[in-house]
Amino acid sequence: MESLQDRSNEQPADVAAQSSTLHSGVVLLGWMEEQHAVRFLLEDCWFEQGITADAASALWREWREKTASIQERELLLPARHPLSEEEVAYAEQFLTHSRTLGATTAEIIKIDPMQLVVAQHHISVDVATAHAGRCTNDLLWMEQALPLTAQNPDLSIRFSRHNLDTEIDIDLPHAEFIFGMHPHGGFGPKELMGHISVLSLDDRMLLAKGYHRLYGHILSTEGRLPQRLSVVALENSTLTHSNDPQQADSADLHIFGTRPPIFADFFTEGLAMPVYLRRKHYQLQVRAQWVAIDA
Repeated sequence: MESLQDRSNEQPADVAAQSSTLHSGVVLLGWMEEQHAVRFLLEDCWFEQGITADAASALWREWREKTASIQERELLLPARHPLSEEEVAYAEQFLTHSRTLGATTAEIIKIDPMQLVVAQHHISVDVATAHAGRCTNDLLWMEQALPLTAQNPDLSIRFSRHNLDTEIDIDLPHAEFIFGMHPHGGFGPKELMGHISVLSLDDRMLLAKGYHRLYGHILSTEGRLPQRLSVVALENSTLTHSNDPQQADSADLHIFGTRPPIFADFFTEGLAMPVYLRRKHYQLQVRAQWVAIDA
């Protein structure tokens, strides 16, 4: 495993000059399907000399060979560690809060996140580092892992109408929003609960949400045990192989396979590829079209 001290923000001069448009990151390229990997490298990553589709395919094959050569993994559900009195009290507050919002959290557990299977293949180290600065003690970390309140950020909304058709563009501070119905009945942007959640996968456990926060937590603890143990929300649902959302082109590399990606791989030299990610901003683009339909 790579030393976490190596995960610095130092950048070459040519990258530093573009720091406003780039993030440092890591990607588990070998676990991605080829078409997704090539599109990711072409559209989401930056290379000083540029990259072609053929070069992206060759780079993917190089990392796929490394991934396919690892030993088969005997994965089990992560061991549950006892919660402290403070964690028990906080967990009760979170469960009460989440149920008022219609969440499906079954319980709060404490586990080693390094053992979680992952379905998201890339992480912005810069974003995770910002989270690390906000979880310097156990209480602050619980508030990051299981927040009790939404931030309710200000949103920039632009509305236009073309005859009977309407367009709404909503600039978002981060990606975790949907356009949905509020409890009072109106439609609009809804911020998703920003907690870390996991799902049972028969004999293993999948990290569903909270990749950057957990990565930041590992950085802040320098990967030490028991400091890196984390409270997470176990959702009241189980994924089975029949509804596997991730279809890899090599059966033993998907989340139910014998060599699935796990969270520890993001910190493992030779499995996590360093990249420069293009910074993104997010919008909800809502389009309403007036249509006459035969009765």
